Amino acid sequence: MNLWMRRFDDFANRVELVVPPETPAQWGIEKHFSWVNVDPADSLPVCASTYRYEAYGQIDRTWDGEIICIETDGLSSTIWRFAHNRASAELEYFLTQPLGNVSQDGRFFMFTSDWDQQLGTLSNGSPRPDAWLVELR
Repeated sequence: MNLWMRRFDDFANRVELVVPPETPAQWGIEKHFSWVNVDPADSLPVCASTYRYEAYGQIDRTWDGEIICIETDGLSSTIWRFAHNRASAELEYFLTQPLGNVSQDGRFFMFTSDWDQQLGTLSNGSPRPDAWLVELR
């Protein structure tokens, strides 16, 4: 979660969003970000789903397999934790990854998940995914 924010027209100046970053550093956690930029000050949080490929519910540390939002105003480092996404994230089956988006009004986060393969299977034998909705309050 060593995340930085910078403007497209200013490569030199950047702001670290997660202070301090979690230690020790850990590789292999995927993050899918979504941000609604309706605020002229660009200060709305960026939201993300985090997951590990084929981890099947494995949660080893903070933010594993979660829906989170991260403050972007550069004044503090606040992270809101909303839910676990329970996605098995199998490489072979795209919709088992918890890929999501923030609604246009910034109030909801919708993502896909097979809920740790507990939703059954489709007619072709692949894990059945579904869409899930989290209210961002």
